[in-house]
Amino acid sequence: MDDRLRRLTRSGGRLLSADALFRRSTLVAVLAAGALLVLLFAVLVAQSWPIWADRGIVPFLTTPTWAPNYVDPVTGATSVQIGALPMIVGTVLSSIIGLVVAGPLGVLVAVFLVEYSPRRLAIGLTFLVELIAAIPSVVIGIWGLYVFSIFSRDTFQWWIASTIGRVIPFCAEDPANPTRFSVFTAGMVLAVMIVPMVVAVSREVIRSVPLSLREGHTGMGATRWETIRHVVLPTARIGILGGVMLAFGRALGETIAVTMVIGNVDQVPTSVFQPGQSIASKIATNLGDVTDQVELAGLLGLGVVLLVVSVGLSVIVRLLARRLGGAYVAS
Repeated sequence: MDDRLRRLTRSGGRLLSADALFRRSTLVAVLAAGALLVLLFAVLVAQSWPIWADRGIVPFLTTPTWAPNYVDPVTGATSVQIGALPMIVGTVLSSIIGLVVAGPLGVLVAVFLVEYSPRRLAIGLTFLVELIAAIPSVVIGIWGLYVFSIFSRDTFQWWIASTIGRVIPFCAEDPANPTRFSVFTAGMVLAVMIVPMVVAVSREVIRSVPLSLREGHTGMGATRWETIRHVVLPTARIGILGGVMLAFGRALGETIAVTMVIGNVDQVPTSVFQPGQSIASKIATNLGDVTDQVELAGLLGLGVVLLVVSVGLSVIVRLLARRLGGAYVAS
């Protein structure tokens, strides 16, 4: 009996030691990930410090010109006019367009796959969605450049400009010179890229809604649509919001596909059908050819802006999820 007790004691000690080791290992992993993010931010700020010291934060974010050696046409004086405003506007506009299209579409596809689709059809459609997500961004960019941009110019772009554009100038275009390279085209290409992410996250969240909630609402006489509207979607809304915002973050940082269709013009577009520039495309197209140290610092400053926006978006999503979760529990 004493020998058995000793063996159990030694076994329990080994289990406790393994548990403590695993807990400490996970803690080290979390701290390492956080330290890596802080180190990345610190390096970017340090390398881009000349632009912050020379221009300042607000002027850099609000200047609509990117000219390291700007020559004043009146005085002939040379100055640095490097600003991130065109890139910020292009990034935000194209990402919002992609989100507006991909968000509702992805949620509706997820609802169909979980609630309405036969099992065999759902398996095939899910595989198709995952296949789209696996396509490299450069391939989607080639498709957007040679196929979708022309189709969009002659269909979606023409219809929106001829209807909504008559009321809202921001949706108008020059009828004598319609272009296939625009912020709108970049947004639509982004929508194709982020739809699979919205579908995948929303599908798993909707599937996790307890069957008892559905059956209880159906037992009270509700239809399938009423059950989805009043039970499934409200219960899954926090996860759906997280998936949509995750896709939005992916759209903000997308580079190759956007670079191929946005036009790469350093201007603040007055219409969604004009060429523009995104932060990621500006860095990708200029970083390899830059020779001026101030311009290099400006490109790294764009990286700082993109990193801050991405981290800020994650914080906002977490706060919204906590607030919606509390509101749902209270209701």
